Amino acid sequence: AIDEPTAARILGLAHAPRSSRSRALTSFVVILALAAHAAIGGGFPDPAQSAAMSPTGASPQARESAHMKRLMAIGAAAAISSGALAQNAVPWRVEDGGHGHWYRVNGNQLNWVDAQASAIAAGGHLATITAANEGVFVWAFMHAQTGTAWLGARAATNACTDASSYLWITGEVSSYTNWAAGEPNGGFGSQDCAMEFAVDPVQTNLWNDAPIQRKQPSVVEWSADCNGDAIVDYGQIRSGELSDTNANNIPDCCENGTPCGCAGDTNLDGTIDGIDLATVLTRWAQSAAKFPNADCNRDGVIDGSDLAIVLGSWGACS
Repeated sequence: AIDEPTAARILGLAHAPRSSRSRALTSFVVILALAAHAAIGGGFPDPAQSAAMSPTGASPQARESAHMKRLMAIGAAAAISSGALAQNAVPWRVEDGGHGHWYRVNGNQLNWVDAQASAIAAGGHLATITAANEGVFVWAFMHAQTGTAWLGARAATNACTDASSYLWITGEVSSYTNWAAGEPNGGFGSQDCAMEFAVDPVQTNLWNDAPIQRKQPSVVEWSADCNGDAIVDYGQIRSGELSDTNANNIPDCCENGTPCGCAGDTNLDGTIDGIDLATVLTRWAQSAAKFPNADCNRDGVIDGSDLAIVLGSWGACS
C-alpha cells in the first residue's frame, strides 16, 4: 500500500490552484507514474522515490495537511466497518453468500404491530425470510440473544391456520416456507396472528403462528438502497460513507433529494478530488467487498479502471 507521506504529497498536489498549469501538469505526471508503477507489478515507490518526483517547495506542514487527516479518517472508518461495527447489528455479507442486508434484534417486549412500527421508525422493517440460507443466518443471530422473536409476516384476519395467508410486509413473493410441524395451527383461538420463530428444542429456524397481541422481541432488517449503488444504506451510514444527521438510518441525501455521490466520489462529499485519488491508490488490489467505494465501477477489483474513473471525472459531481 502507498505510504502516508506519499499520499499526503498527492493530496497536496491534487488541490493545487487550477490557474497554476505547470503545477497541475506535475501533479498529473506524479499520478500517472504512481499508477503505472503499481500496474506493472512494482508496487508503489518508497518515500525517497516519491520525494524525487514531487515538486520543490513542499513544506513539512503541507505534508501534514488537513487532507492527510481526512485520508486517515477514511481509513479509520474502513477499519471499523470491517470489524464489529455494531455489537447489536450484523450484515449478511455478500462475500458469505448473502445479500448485504443488516439485522438487529430489538429486545423490547412489543406486540407485532408496535414491533413493526418501531422497525419502520428505525429505517427498517421486521425481517423477511425468502430463502433457506437466509433463515439459517437470521435464526442463528437471533437465537444467540433471545428464545423467539417476531418476523415480518402477518396473516389475514382470522386466517391463522392458512399458511398461504401469511404475506411478507415488504411485498416479497417466495415459494420458500419453513413452518414447524403442524403449524400454523391457530392454537390460541380465533384472532389476528403473525409469524414468529418457533421455540423448538430439537430443530432450528422454524416458524410458528402467534397472536399479534403477544409481547416479545423482534428481528429488524435493513434492506433499503435509496441511492442505487448496490450497497445497503444502513451499512454505509454506520461506516460513515453516507451522512445521517437526524439518526433515522435514512441517508440525508435521499431525504433531501440530492445526489449521493457519483462514480469516483469515494467519500461521497460531492467532489472528486485528491481524497478520492488517494483512497483508490491506498486500496489498490485490495478486497473490493471490504472497500466498496474504492471500486468505482463495481467490477469487484480496485485497479486502473477505477483510477481512470477518478481522473476522468475530476471536479464536482454533476
